[in-house]
Amino acid sequence: MKKARFLWRSTCTTCRNARAFIRDELRVELDERDYAKTPLSAAEIAGIFKGRDPREFLNPRSPAFKAKGLDPGKITARQAIDLIAEDSRLMKRPLVITGGLIIAGFDREQLRAAFS
Repeated sequence: MKKARFLWRSTCTTCRNARAFIRDELRVELDERDYAKTPLSAAEIAGIFKGRDPREFLNPRSPAFKAKGLDPGKITARQAIDLIAEDSRLMKRPLVITGGLIIAGFDREQLRAAFS
């Protein structure tokens, strides 16, 4: 059976829909972590995004991002990690990690391609 790591917020409708799609339609076994209930540390976030720019996973459209008045063009990679560790609502969600691939958000076609 195919497996993936699934980082999500159980209160997020998009995350719940993605989870159902991945489990039920794609038949992928998920190692799940609801990071709203069990927050990710800065070290864990750095490990997840190792070799990738964590700024790619910030969600500047989120209300939390806007409320902080952040300028995405002025955030360093280290600041992105620290911001996500402080407030996980600043990260795109859900994150699906399989092999060396990280998929942010619920994109059915991208998920199908990753697990076919």
